[in-house]
This record gives sequence, C-alpha cells and structure tokens, in this order.
Amino acid sequence: MNLGLAVGCASALALVACSSDTATPAATVPAMAAAPVPSASPVPFEAVSVFKTACGPCHGETGEGNGPAGVVLTPRPANFSDASFWEGKDKVYIAKVIKEGGAAVGKSPLMMAWGGQYNDEQIGALADVVMGFKK
Repeated sequence: MNLGLAVGCASALALVACSSDTATPAATVPAMAAAPVPSASPVPFEAVSVFKTACGPCHGETGEGNGPAGVVLTPRPANFSDASFWEGKDKVYIAKVIKEGGAAVGKSPLMMAWGGQYNDEQIGALADVVMGFKK
C-alpha cells in the first residue's frame, strides 16, 4: 500500500470518529465548596479614645483647651467645660465644627476639618464626647 494513501485513510477515519453525532458524556467534576468569606465586621469606633488621640493634643483629654499643642495656639482651643462656651451651641453645631472645621462657623481656621477622616456617624459620636464635657 502507498504511504500517502495509508495516511489519508487514517486521517479520514479519525475525522469520521471525531464527528460522531453521539456525544460521549463529559467527565463529571465534583463542585468545589466555596471558601468561607471572612465576616467584614468593622472595627468598633471608640469615640472617647479617638477624642483623646485626635482632639486631645489641642483640646486636652478633659476638653479644657489645655492640650500640649493647644497651649501655644492663638486663639486657644475651645474649653468645653466653660459654661460660656456653650451659649448658643448644640450637638449639630459641634458636629459641624468637627466635620467642616472652625472656619465653617466663623471660628479659628486652626480647628481643622475632620470630615475627610470620619463619617457622619463617627462625627456624631465625637460630638457626644464633646457634649459630655458640658457642665
């Protein structure tokens, strides 16, 4: 037999065998269990701790405006334990100052805006801490 004819016949047989109308069932691959997704529980916001860290350097840990950085500022940071500070102020006002900074309410621009750092809920919690100094 001619080698060319043998290769041609073998190729034709291979094509016919591969083009069968009856499909061979595919091997069943067992489904893999999905890996457990770790819970995305947020770290609790500790407003008192954040106040001491973020606000304390100027306002002092007790809110008296006597923090180590605050004693050199002009004007001095607000003293939250002074009754005169609270005249005409409420939680909404305090939250606005925390979020937008002192300049937003006509006060010192040295009081920076924290709205880019904390969300509204966290700012509200910080405002509650500040309100706690009110006597």
